[in-house]
Amino acid sequence: MINSTQYRKHAMKSQYPYWLVLKRYWKPMLGTSLAWFCYDFVTYPFGIFSSTIISQLATDNSTVQNIGYGTVINCFYLPGCLIGGLLMDRIGRKQTMTLGFMLWAVWGFILGGALKPIQSVFPLFVVMYGIFNALGEMGPGVSTFLCAAESFPTPLRGHFLGFAAAFGKAGASIGTQVFTPIQDSFDSVQKGQQAVFLIGSAFTVVGGLVAWFLIPDMSRELETEDARFKAYLEEHGYDISMYGEALVVNEKS
Repeated sequence: MINSTQYRKHAMKSQYPYWLVLKRYWKPMLGTSLAWFCYDFVTYPFGIFSSTIISQLATDNSTVQNIGYGTVINCFYLPGCLIGGLLMDRIGRKQTMTLGFMLWAVWGFILGGALKPIQSVFPLFVVMYGIFNALGEMGPGVSTFLCAAESFPTPLRGHFLGFAAAFGKAGASIGTQVFTPIQDSFDSVQKGQQAVFLIGSAFTVVGGLVAWFLIPDMSRELETEDARFKAYLEEHGYDISMYGEALVVNEKS
């Protein structure tokens, strides 16, 4: 399989100068990884256990009714993704991620703080829960992958995208594992549900702050950052004779 022209132009065949790389890119590396961790920590358990939450709060409903409510909640994911996709090119990737995280947090704090009166009108709770999930997709759901890819130059993109994705999967695993124990640690179902919404919302606040302060606004600057990275390596004494353009010449000879 032939690599893309952009990758072949900037590929590095010699040893990666990891110390130089970390000195320059530690902040976006930390930002994209933590943001992905926070996103997956919240979205996976609230998606997986949505039917459990419904059945716990609506004990009088039949199984069919609970399945129907769960389907309604899951339908909110799609409009969240569509709105996020529209926003990304208008306000920017990191701005969309930050906005989504913060709206997600506010909505989650409302749900957690006022769960009892909201739950008393159960269809209202279902709609608000659906919007809660939609806000997660509107922000970090559509931008974690792009931010993790665009925050780094072409030779490093696969390395750091994979690193951030691994952090995200760790967040998903941890969030899913601690969700039920957190609920069960309280003396009533309602308090347990409130706790998971409030704790999840706290993580989304952290994700929003991480996105705003640690992730660069890199959209439409990919080629510029590739050139800056190459100049940075040369400035610090790295041998760039095996850098991308030389490879193209070697292939033709």
